[in-house]
Amino acid sequence: MKYGVLYHRYTKNLGDDIQAYASSRFLPQIDYMVDREELDTFTSENNEAVSVIMSAWMFRKKWNWPPAPNILPLFVGMHMIRKTIGGKASPLVDEGFEGLGGDYLRSYGPVGCRDKPTEKSFKNISIDSFFSGCITLTLPEFEKTKPEKEYICLIDLPKNVEKKIKDQLKDEDIEIRNYTHINRDPNNQFHEMTWEERAKNVEERLKIYQNAKCVVTIRLHATLPCLAMGVPVLWIPLNPKWARFDPYRDWVECVSPEDFMDDKYNFDFMNPAPNLGKHQETRENLIDIIENFIDKNKIKILLKILKRQVLLKKSEKNSNLT
Repeated sequence: MKYGVLYHRYTKNLGDDIQAYASSRFLPQIDYMVDREELDTFTSENNEAVSVIMSAWMFRKKWNWPPAPNILPLFVGMHMIRKTIGGKASPLVDEGFEGLGGDYLRSYGPVGCRDKPTEKSFKNISIDSFFSGCITLTLPEFEKTKPEKEYICLIDLPKNVEKKIKDQLKDEDIEIRNYTHINRDPNNQFHEMTWEERAKNVEERLKIYQNAKCVVTIRLHATLPCLAMGVPVLWIPLNPKWARFDPYRDWVECVSPEDFMDDKYNFDFMNPAPNLGKHQETRENLIDIIENFIDKNKIKILLKILKRQVLLKKSEKNSNLT
């Protein structure tokens, strides 16, 4: 059996690579990189079957559905929205799941969804679905090392929120580190890097978060990895009522930028409480689903090998008789 990693080659968002990295950890080996924006044109050597954990934000930009027939998918952590860039409704949501598109998903169901709205959307068009959670919840804890100086990570925060935190902690013996998940450097394009380089980049960043005193961020794909790694996190999404954050907003200390500025939050930066642990059941179930998928495919290929060996022995026996 061959295996592929679903990724977005031209992304500028580190969160996309964190999702791909989380998926890649389950694979016995990586034989192919499968671009989520080119699913319909994916090819493999001799049209061989390729197992792919299909966990990503789908259907954003183009008609690329259904995927190529040589992709053997596991749909978990799947997310889609009605509106694409520019605010117009995606025709894929309205029409893409009628006929062949819908039948394809039904044949590989139930579909594991990253959020409740995606689950509801599929159920509304009679596609069996369930809330699986995001693939980043399966990330492991990395080695914990004592830094020379304790630090807090601020990730893509609004300037006023960032300033308030720095002012609040100015007399504390702690380092404030700023990070971003958006690549704005025109001379450092993700798509020019090998997957090994991109995976190393993800690991390096996750290890930084792992050893932080706490993490404060607007990013879902910084918040959920911190949950997985046991790092205290304060989530300040720009639009906390956005439905795609359901149910995650109830799993962490979550506050809007406006409420944060009005001191309507409960988070101690110097002595952060552990995360609530509400993600654990979802994490464990998701890991089980993925591991069962990988194990079943291993069994399938072993059965094929055994079948070929039996056929070869029969052929040799018949040849000796003649």
